[in-house]
Amino acid sequence: MHRLVLLVGILLLACQIQASEPAPPPPPQVPVSPDLMGSKLFEQTCAACHGPKGEGKDELRTPSIAHQPAYYIRNQLTSFRENRRGNDPSDPQGIMMAAIAKALQPAQVESVASHVESMPLVIPSVLTIEGADIKEGRYLFEMRCMECHRYNASGELAFGSPPLYGLQGWYLTAQLTKFKTGHRGTAKGDVNGAKMVFTSSFIENDQMLKDLVGYILSLNPIPENDPFIPLTATPPNSP
Repeated sequence: MHRLVLLVGILLLACQIQASEPAPPPPPQVPVSPDLMGSKLFEQTCAACHGPKGEGKDELRTPSIAHQPAYYIRNQLTSFRENRRGNDPSDPQGIMMAAIAKALQPAQVESVASHVESMPLVIPSVLTIEGADIKEGRYLFEMRCMECHRYNASGELAFGSPPLYGLQGWYLTAQLTKFKTGHRGTAKGDVNGAKMVFTSSFIENDQMLKDLVGYILSLNPIPENDPFIPLTATPPNSP
């Protein structure tokens, strides 16, 4: 954690120095691949928390982000930059993300979002929730979640909704709880967050939450041996 704080401090200090010093002579105009720029940015600013493959780290409570669509990554980084996320004292990971996002230039946000989208999907190593009723979870999902996240949880550009497969069960549980308790999605201007606050209000108890998350996890392709299975952009089918 100290290393991550130091990284954020260095990034912010670099931005301050750049703003206060005269601009250096422009570098030679050498074509740089946007993908290469994005991969370098990911390596330098994202991999320490989210893992080199974007797989997330349970010990840091960071989600898998590999293969999340560029529109969603862009929207979330913008929300962090504009204080719609990352200002809740009970969310240290969000506060860290806000600091990192604010150190990025708009072009860098676009580049890293495109790179994240290009990364192979990482399937969670744990695809079950103890005590979850999958049939009941499917009913809840189809009644409350499918309209925005599609029948197979692949997300929808028109609604700005992300895919839900590929995310760890503990992360899905935590985010649904944050929406329900008003710790996420209540900031002014967070339209999609407000939808989630309203939608999550149907979750009456822990059992319903378990059932829903258990069903969402069941939509993931089942890893055979290695949880880091490269997949194409084609979403898994609903069982």
